[in-house]
Amino acid sequence: MIDAFVLKKLVRELSELTGEALRQIHQNGKFGIELIFHGATIRISVEPRLAHVCLTEREYLSGQNPSNFVTLVRARLRNARLKEVGQLDLDRVLYLTFDKIDETGENHEYKLYVELFGSKSNVVLVERDLVLDDLRAFLGKNASYVHTTRKMNPFAGSELKFEGNLMLSRYIVENIAGFSKLTAQEVLYRANIVDKPVAALNDKERVSLKLALVSILEDFENSACCVYEIQGKRHVFAYPLRILGEPIERYDSVSRAVDEAYLWNLRKAQTDKLRQQLLSVVRERLKKQEKLLQTLVEDLKRCEKAEEYKRYGELLKYASVQDSAQGVVECFDWETNQKVLVPLVPGKDTKRSAQWYFEQYKKLKEKAQILKVRIEQLQEQSSYLEQTLYNIESAETLEDLEEIKEELAEIGFTQKSASGAKKPEETSFRKFIYNGFTILVGKNNKQNEALVRKASDSDIWLHVQQLPGAHVVIRTEGRAVPRDVLLYAASIAAHYSKARYSSNVPVDYTLIRNVHKPKGSPPGMMLYTNYETVFVNPLDPESEKKN
Repeated sequence: MIDAFVLKKLVRELSELTGEALRQIHQNGKFGIELIFHGATIRISVEPRLAHVCLTEREYLSGQNPSNFVTLVRARLRNARLKEVGQLDLDRVLYLTFDKIDETGENHEYKLYVELFGSKSNVVLVERDLVLDDLRAFLGKNASYVHTTRKMNPFAGSELKFEGNLMLSRYIVENIAGFSKLTAQEVLYRANIVDKPVAALNDKERVSLKLALVSILEDFENSACCVYEIQGKRHVFAYPLRILGEPIERYDSVSRAVDEAYLWNLRKAQTDKLRQQLLSVVRERLKKQEKLLQTLVEDLKRCEKAEEYKRYGELLKYASVQDSAQGVVECFDWETNQKVLVPLVPGKDTKRSAQWYFEQYKKLKEKAQILKVRIEQLQEQSSYLEQTLYNIESAETLEDLEEIKEELAEIGFTQKSASGAKKPEETSFRKFIYNGFTILVGKNNKQNEALVRKASDSDIWLHVQQLPGAHVVIRTEGRAVPRDVLLYAASIAAHYSKARYSSNVPVDYTLIRNVHKPKGSPPGMMLYTNYETVFVNPLDPESEKKN
């Protein structure tokens, strides 16, 4: 999320706290701590995908018991004064030096190292170069804390030599401190050189590389921090990356850039995690229901023998005992005017076999009625689950997913929130204005239901035909709806549906008074009558706004 250049700028900002006393240390989740000074708070996180350090105005009190590491840091560093903030060799290692006089009057100097090495990120408390403890428990206590690097520091004014047979991008990463694969590509981009072996460079290209490095160092000093989104994650850079084009955001404060990027990434991670959890729950439930539905359909098919049993019973009812032989009875079928053989039930005579066939007919008919009702219920529930799957996949925010989670909990598909836990606030409908008409779009089943409940009888309701999708309502306020407004709303309904990547999508529409919820049906399930259908191409109203 941040690199060594960003860390260098952070050192400058954090150094403003030099001389202040550390008032408190809080645990921030499993992988983070907060150092609270009188004037500011430093947040340190070594969570693998979100590792960072920055000043923040937000104090996060998780309420969890402090780890052994945090307990030790509190004992050693509380009320200690921040003496120095530094960085090791333009590496992704920041350190905070503290002075502390203990209760016996002895002076101690502690260093808190923050290592931002991806999955190996760590926080280490050191005194006299010996490890007292580390947050991730990677290091042994009382081990020597050693950090070495052979990379040249571009800020040190050393002569940059390009020697050897490595590819140029790899050479930069392995030999020049502070550079990653991406920022090495930035150097090549600025130098207008394709990646090649170092030995293949000519003199002009060597000069171009050095000038490219100088331009990066100048941008580092003179530019605001830039935030880019790369593969669904936001990263902060201490200078603009021309290879990536315009950044999403620019910040004069590096801490604010890191803080905002972290919160965005954290929220996205939480959203992705909840989405996957809900998808797993609904897919598993749908899989079970489809298996049960298949079993019930097969049972219903077996019930088709009821009519055959009734016919056997009728034939045996009028059969002659003399016509029976070897477990079958020859009967005359008045419907076909032909003689047929009817099997007797093992161990039963003609009369009792007829009675048994009539009993089986009655049982199978009753069972078939029960199965039909159950199958209809399961089909309705499966439609609801398919709609819910679409809602989860298309949910745009964490709040949207929290609403769906609460909905699933209310019908018993997931566990309800712990007693006293805050329920998610109801999010608002999507809202669009077109040619003076308000068009509302539901985000989940409960919202779809609320749309219908709150609409006026003269409003128009739209939904993609026979596929999961959002409910859409045009508020008419008693006015006639022009054709272009109707088609626009239908295009939105097609976009917010499982047919969003199709063309010529059928969308049904009708007046709200023709839409109703069947008693006992799942949330958002509606029946509608007196409808008409239009065929439209999906339209994303959000992208249209941007244009």
